[in-house]
Amino acid sequence: MNLSGKNVLVTGANRGIGLALVEALLGRGVETIYATYRSSANRATLESLGDRVVPVPMILGDVTTIQELPNAVKSLDVLINNAGIFTGADLLADTEQDLRNDLETNLFGTLAVSKALLPILERSGSAAIANVASVAALGAMPGFGGYSISKAAVHSMTQSLRGKLKNSNVSVHGIYPGPVATRMTEGVDMPTTPANVVAANILDGIEKGTEYIFPDGMSEQLGSAYLQSPVSLEQAASDF
Repeated sequence: MNLSGKNVLVTGANRGIGLALVEALLGRGVETIYATYRSSANRATLESLGDRVVPVPMILGDVTTIQELPNAVKSLDVLINNAGIFTGADLLADTEQDLRNDLETNLFGTLAVSKALLPILERSGSAAIANVASVAALGAMPGFGGYSISKAAVHSMTQSLRGKLKNSNVSVHGIYPGPVATRMTEGVDMPTTPANVVAANILDGIEKGTEYIFPDGMSEQLGSAYLQSPVSLEQAASDF
């Protein structure tokens, strides 16, 4: 898929990987970028990027704002589900509600966005859904139990959507980054990759039709281990 001339929606676009994706898409000749944001304070950042960027309010945990998305989007070729939360919830130390918050947002919120926009994507000649999961989806990081579970669920959902849509015009891609230099990873004691590098690699993967996109050095290494031996990745990730 050539992204030039396409209409793309990026969720969680006001900072981090999402904002880097918007900026990278502008350099690839995309016609319109629908960029979701959480609060009015974030809108100005997106508006400053020019007329091709259309800011759209959406909160991943708010079904009402998700249901309004089709009203804001005239035409859509690519959906990049980037929005999500990282609470650091611990399986044993934190409450069940803490874990439910991760799942409600990262899994059910992402699924709701995909379902809301699928009819518009199906009207495109060639469309794609790309879900940002994490390497923690493939090999759980015990210190981030809630996050790992929710992203594993996103991974499984991605596989299920790929199967459901295999005979349609919509391709489905999973994105599995390692630690990225964003506000979400502040204070995390491990090497990070700049968001602009990750964004460029994600878009390269979508254009190439790659189903499993590993957009940084750590994810390439861990992703290779997963594809060869899931057990070896589980053992490697258990130290985190």
